[in-house]
Amino acid sequence: MTTRRRDTLLGTCIAALVCGPAAAQAPATDDQIEEVVVTSQKRAEAVSIQDLPIAVTAVNEALIARTFAVDISDVGRLAPGAMLAPSSTFASFPNFFIRGIGISGSTRSLDPAVGIFIDGMYLGFPVGTVVDVFDRESIEVLRGPQGTIFGRNVTGGAVNIRTRRPEGEFGVRAELVAGNFNRLDASLSLEGPLLQDKLAGKIAVMSRNRDGYWEDRNGGTINTAINPAGMPASPTGTKPDVDMLIVRPMLRYTPTESVDFTLIGEYVKDDSGTANSRNIVNTVVGRRPQTIHGYTPPSDPYEINHNLIGYNDLDVKSLVGELNWDLGHGVVTSVSGWRDLEYKSSTDFDGTPFTIFHFPDNSETADQKSQELRYASKFSDRWEFVAGAFWFDQSYFVGERRQIITGTNLVNQGLLDRAQIAAVDHDNLSFFAEANVKLGESWQVTVGGRHSKEEKTARFAALGTCALNFSTCTNVLSRNNSWSDFTPKIAVNYNFNDDTMAYVSRTEGFRSGTFDARANTVDSFLNSSPRPETVEAYELGFKTTLNDGRLRVNAAVYQSDYVDIQRLALEDVPLSVDPTGRLQRLINAASATIRGVELEVSAILAQGFKVDASLGYVDAGYDDFTGFDADGVPGYNPVTDPAAARTKKFERVPEMTYNVAASYDRPLAGGGELGFRVSYNWVDEYFNDALNSRIIRQPSYGLVDASVSWENAKRNWVVSLFGRNLADEEYFDFALDNALTTQTWGGAPRTFGVRVTYRYE
Repeated sequence: MTTRRRDTLLGTCIAALVCGPAAAQAPATDDQIEEVVVTSQKRAEAVSIQDLPIAVTAVNEALIARTFAVDISDVGRLAPGAMLAPSSTFASFPNFFIRGIGISGSTRSLDPAVGIFIDGMYLGFPVGTVVDVFDRESIEVLRGPQGTIFGRNVTGGAVNIRTRRPEGEFGVRAELVAGNFNRLDASLSLEGPLLQDKLAGKIAVMSRNRDGYWEDRNGGTINTAINPAGMPASPTGTKPDVDMLIVRPMLRYTPTESVDFTLIGEYVKDDSGTANSRNIVNTVVGRRPQTIHGYTPPSDPYEINHNLIGYNDLDVKSLVGELNWDLGHGVVTSVSGWRDLEYKSSTDFDGTPFTIFHFPDNSETADQKSQELRYASKFSDRWEFVAGAFWFDQSYFVGERRQIITGTNLVNQGLLDRAQIAAVDHDNLSFFAEANVKLGESWQVTVGGRHSKEEKTARFAALGTCALNFSTCTNVLSRNNSWSDFTPKIAVNYNFNDDTMAYVSRTEGFRSGTFDARANTVDSFLNSSPRPETVEAYELGFKTTLNDGRLRVNAAVYQSDYVDIQRLALEDVPLSVDPTGRLQRLINAASATIRGVELEVSAILAQGFKVDASLGYVDAGYDDFTGFDADGVPGYNPVTDPAAARTKKFERVPEMTYNVAASYDRPLAGGGELGFRVSYNWVDEYFNDALNSRIIRQPSYGLVDASVSWENAKRNWVVSLFGRNLADEEYFDFALDNALTTQTWGGAPRTFGVRVTYRYE
């Protein structure tokens, strides 16, 4: 175990995931890579990432600031094998993948495969979970199943976020960001002692505003031979504009040296605009905007034409209480969480000046409560363990209204205005334990396990059976089911010396069964209730620090045996069955084998000059895929369809991703400092649906970011100029193709701005 820098850093690192600001700004020496210590493993003492037999990328507050990250999707670019992209169809809805395992689409009842944890609280309902990184102390991306010690069992990985806590000293942080698209962000954090050495308080407030990247100018053309009425006039504006407010009060109570209690509240008001939904012409199969209306969208990739501006109204309130009690022989920790959400939205889904597919006036609510209680102890230098229990309860309601065009020409077309509801009650109870035992000076064994039991009750009313304001429904169906599972873990690591270790591990992950809360029909709901999916992950890793602390190399190879995969499949059906031409079914897509390689390198090449790089390679292929109409011929064929499905690539999973960043800090004669940073992020091509439709394939792309910062001699003022996607690369976050329309969402153009930061601490 490395001790050369641990002694200096542990004294300044906060008892959380990653080194806090003091450690990040004041490394032991200027020519050594900082050592990152984490407590996400919930041990009695913090531990270095270099000593952990798992693959994890940790980002501290300094790096969050230096990358000019806005939300956790930006941080995800730093982790190999991770794609933390939003769906962009609804406000802050994640489509997160790690090592090829994740969720594509916006069906609420699909449990996340990549779990998001904030200050120990698991976020169950996905809306509003692409969270802002404002005032976050650290973010940790754990890759692979987290089936033993995390608050919720997940199959792909976990994103663990920790908020900056009050420390009992008076401090002020203020920041202002101005940029193109009329961006204006302002934040202020105040903290100080309320009762000397006993009670500390803090309040952090952030306002974020920006025009949308896509502008509605009533552009495009109409073929009057198809639609003699011509182009209708539409509202104008930009999408998706940003209008967000975050208020985060905190209290930290330390009545004795052995007890501390932290209470963190948060209120998020997000009135940002709706999705851009850019319509594209399907050159393979004609879609309704072209065949019925003769519409050709604007050629400018950042111009749209919508007949519904729409709105988002998202209110999120949460409260987390964390109690730590050091008993001498171990630490008892209690984490209590509560989250309440209300979300109303109205969306032009088809991205045209016609009503072809809209989601008008949707209404959603969600409420969750959770409690984790654990005990962690280090009995000796050779033996430590953590054991505990986790309880989680959530209820949510989704009222969804759809306006869908019918008919194949102007003469027989009509409009279906229909509504449906889904309500789910979800309970989870888990018990977990993990022990780490040193076998001599070089060997260590980690053994753990979690038993989980989950129960879900779903109530559903199909499209067309509910009033348009969701007040009544004529036929509400109810289904109930429960699942349980035990997920073990074992890892063995060997320390060649104080700076080099290797490990091998086997870990299981479990994601419970569910129901399709967005089924197209009653039959689809009754037949869309997939079993749990499970993952057996095998990993071989290597971590080393070389060249007297100036070079760090971490590598991992893995194989995941993925069974009973839950997939949301859109299958071609006659228009008489569904007017979209696609029937949505939530199914178990049998099995797959995923193999991959990950590499992370940090190197100090000269005084003040550092290079960081990460690379992820994912080979995800189906071993068996039945029950999915995949051969391009409507109707399921038990011979040709499974054969065709096995050839499909995983959706939203690029084969190769990498990130390279170079930074240079130059001291100034007056005592200040200039900092330069440039980075390049590459993403291979990938498909956006299970059918691998080439019309909505995302081609490979690369993003260039750069910044220059000046810091004064007192280290309390920082002024930065920054640019993101400087090459103005075109890409998108999500895409959809059905019989009605083909469109893409998201993908930010070139942005730039200036940021001014002041600190008094």
